[in-house]
Amino acid sequence: MVVAGIRMQDAFSRENTLIERAYQELESSGELSPNLKDALRESLGDRFTNGWELAVSRKVRRYEFAPSGRVVWAVQGRKSEYQVIPDIPFCYCDDYYFRVMDRKRGLCYHIVAQRIAAALRKFEVIRKKDLEYSGVTSRWRAKQSEGRPD
Repeated sequence: MVVAGIRMQDAFSRENTLIERAYQELESSGELSPNLKDALRESLGDRFTNGWELAVSRKVRRYEFAPSGRVVWAVQGRKSEYQVIPDIPFCYCDDYYFRVMDRKRGLCYHIVAQRIAAALRKFEVIRKKDLEYSGVTSRWRAKQSEGRPD
């Protein structure tokens, strides 16, 4: 199958290829071509629409830590705020765990939102000191049961 000029295999490859192409277009021109927008809607469905809405409504946060320069991305979804690691891509949401990891989907809408927001530069920047890193990221780490050793 060929979508927007891209030969596609599975959902994971198709969706990741499309969102990276969208990132490049948005970063360079600030808008998506009609063909790519249609391909994103066809491939991602509501995840594209929901991701777009989160991005343009500035529900994406970029935590910047000093002096290390470490960056952490987070997206405020319907239920909670989720850490997104765009370079992998990875998200801490249930959709990622139950559908993306099983390769039923390539992306959750939080990753879509982060990529769109980053390309358009529509995100909230929160500056923190390196000493605050653990406090910020602890909300996304798995909670240990009481009585279990560290």
